[in-house]
Amino acid sequence: LQTGQNERTFQGHSDSVNAVALTIDGKQVISVSSDKTLKLWNLQTGKNERTFQGHSDSVNAVALTIDGKQVISGSSDKTLKLWNLQTGKNERTFKGHSNYLVTAVTLTPDGKQVISGSSDKTLKLWNLQTGKNERTFKGHRLWVTAVALTPNGKQVISGSLDRTLKLWNLETGEDERTFDGHSNSVTAVALTPDGKQVISGSWDRTLKLWNLETGEDERTFHGHNNSVTAVALTPDSKQAISGSSDKTLKLWNLETGEDKRTFHGHNDRVTAVALTIDGKQVISASSDNTLKLWNFQTGKNERTFKGHSDSVYAVALTPNGKQVISASWDNTLKLWNLQTGEEIATFSGEAPFLCCAIAADGVTIVAGDSSGRVHFLRLENV
Repeated sequence: LQTGQNERTFQGHSDSVNAVALTIDGKQVISVSSDKTLKLWNLQTGKNERTFQGHSDSVNAVALTIDGKQVISGSSDKTLKLWNLQTGKNERTFKGHSNYLVTAVTLTPDGKQVISGSSDKTLKLWNLQTGKNERTFKGHRLWVTAVALTPNGKQVISGSLDRTLKLWNLETGEDERTFDGHSNSVTAVALTPDGKQVISGSWDRTLKLWNLETGEDERTFHGHNNSVTAVALTPDSKQAISGSSDKTLKLWNLETGEDKRTFHGHNDRVTAVALTIDGKQVISASSDNTLKLWNFQTGKNERTFKGHSDSVYAVALTPNGKQVISASWDNTLKLWNLQTGEEIATFSGEAPFLCCAIAADGVTIVAGDSSGRVHFLRLENV
């Protein structure tokens, strides 16, 4: 990204790359694709070290076990599969969401179980070692759209197209609480670090703050004139920032529900929001082809990053907080200086970029495009 040079392009998938995950040591990356396979790549050499075949439809999600020795995948073939990372062997297939899509997967903190959400309206808890479906969580009336574990790993919260959130006891499968209040589909959920509250965003143009213990709708945040598309919590969990199809961002006081500030400036829908490491600034991406850096306290648009020629869909901050990477439908990745707005480098591909991630080493960038390729680039001297 420093020079714009494509150091390595990894070709091998024959359809779109849907997700990527880095191994714990940062030396390899797993990609999953609509071509029904997973692939293990060596970041340094670009070699496709292993291909995992077994799914009969698109592979949509991937997660590594805590010890880094196994990987679990979710597919449109209605199954999850557990693979041995070193041999490529399919050690276990998890079947249970019959004739429906697996929409989300997440691992428990101890790495021994996995939770899946599905268009069959259920969540399922699986034992990674035996492949047994230990528990099915039934209660939603429509697709499960999101799942998140409480910090203690004892409960799971789900959001659904049925306009509700549900809190489940992971041990018993009991539906402990239903959070009913949104008038349209719940699109996202985020838990506060203390696990006492959850904030949800919805197509009904609102955000809601819920008490996990009582299920009480403690606060509804009104102000957006269109669907809420993104939400993030400040490091101290006292404030939330939201993005919307109404082209604005809003800063909310979680304690009072006050709409403290509206950030005007984008000319099209806001697609993503991310907080800087110190929590003093927020960066937004938009379908107006720009990124914007905002002062959290004043709402001032401190900087606009212009250079993309089509919608920006993803942003990622470097670990040192000094640069930001953007991925766009214009077939490019761009590296920007966060404080000056300078475009440091551009990498041009042959297809729109859909996702990007930064490895734990802080210098390796992985990006997937719509043509089925995974690109690996290395930050140098930045």
